[in-house]
Formats: sequence, structure tokens, C-alpha cells
Amino acid sequence: MSMPKTDVNPSFLIKSSGKGPAYIQLAALIQDKICSGEFTPGAKIPAEATMSKTYGVAVMTVRQAIQVLAEKGILRRVHGSGTFVCAPDWTRASFPMEGILDKLSDKDNLQISIIKAKIVEATEKAAESLRIEPGEIILSLVRLVSYKGEPFLLNKAYLKYDKNSLIVESELEVSSVFSLFTGEGSNFVKKSLLELVPAILSASEAQLLRTQVDVPAFKVLYTFYGYNDLPVGSGWFLTTRGNVSFTARIGVWDD
Repeated sequence: MSMPKTDVNPSFLIKSSGKGPAYIQLAALIQDKICSGEFTPGAKIPAEATMSKTYGVAVMTVRQAIQVLAEKGILRRVHGSGTFVCAPDWTRASFPMEGILDKLSDKDNLQISIIKAKIVEATEKAAESLRIEPGEIILSLVRLVSYKGEPFLLNKAYLKYDKNSLIVESELEVSSVFSLFTGEGSNFVKKSLLELVPAILSASEAQLLRTQVDVPAFKVLYTFYGYNDLPVGSGWFLTTRGNVSFTARIGVWDD
């Protein structure tokens, strides 16, 4: 007796002896087709029913595979139109700060020196960053962060001033610097916004950091917010290039 004809190519079938569940195997196959250029960015992939026949799996398995790739940002479902391959997101970038974070997390070897701390009237720039009126009283703080006796971060901060607020006292501690970069260890900061910009050291800044004026440096501008979503403090950290790098990851990354 002859077997009925099907559209299934045996070489495409998902094997029960393969690695992982069927939907994971299928997701890997679809991703391979994208990487090879068979499915190009912006292209519509075959319908779920078509892939079900092609790979010898249930439609639900196809949906699970598509969901896996959609969560990774590889595929995009469009209601009523189908599923499409996502184009690489060229806007995503990061600036890893392992050099800074490694030192800040080693608190036994970390020292903070207060260079200047005084009550001042907010300039227009400081007032804008703190969302207050120019002339309001704020705390202006300059401190030097050293690791094993060697300075590596110069910080200038503006804080909303309230003599009864614990945040002013907490900002003088080592843990406050670490919390700005990680969000950990602070009961006052809900979130922080960081911006990386290139910098040229002034003579006084280079002297404090024990380096040359022409050494490449980065300035990390920041604003941190309390649990009312209003700015509590702002300022910048200045460090030499070796502590910060700029990385742009384009396209699909499995990690």
C-alpha cells in the first residue's frame, strides 16, 4: 500500500531526539534562516500553517517558536498581516563602566575626600537640573574618590537642601556614590539618569586626579530621582578614559 503524499520534506522535520523541546528547535531553525539571509530584515516569514506542514509540527509549536523569537526582538507580529523579521535596532548603545564599578564595590579600599561642601544659591543651570527656581538654596559638593590611595573619580554634585533631610547626610557616604551607578544601597534614590560625554581636564582637575591635562577623559553627567519622581540631585563624575568604554551592539544578540 502506498503512503499518501505530503508537503513535508523529511530533512526539515523536527526530530524528537533533537536538543530541547520542538519549539526551541524550530526557533533555532528560523533564526538560522535569518542569519543566513534567507529571511531578510523586514521580510514576512511563512504563515504558521505553512511552517507547521514544512517542519512536521503542530501549529501551536510554531506559535511558541515565534513567541520566543519575538521576545528576543528578532520577529515582530503584526495583527492581520503576519509575522515579520525585525531590522537591527541601530539606536541601542551602552557605556560599560566595569572599571568604575569594580572599584566602587570594593569599599574596603575606597576613600572619599570632601574637597568642598557649602550652601549656595542655585544657578540657572543647577536650578534647571533640579527643577527648582534660580536662587533657591542648594548644597554644592565637590569630592574626590580614591581607590587604594590613587584618585580616579572627581565628583561635583548639587543637592536639594533640607537640613532635616537624611539624603544630604547620606550623600557624604561612600555608598551614595555606588548607588548612583547601580541603584543599590540607597533608600532615597528611585532611579538615575546617566549621560557620557568626552571631556578635557582643566589644570585643577588634572592635579586632583594626579594626571596630565591632555589625558583623554570622560564626564558622566547624572541626575538622580526620589520616589516622587522629582530630581533630588544632579552633577557629574570626571574620570580618565581607562575606567569607561563606549560600546554599541547592533542587531540580534542572544545574551
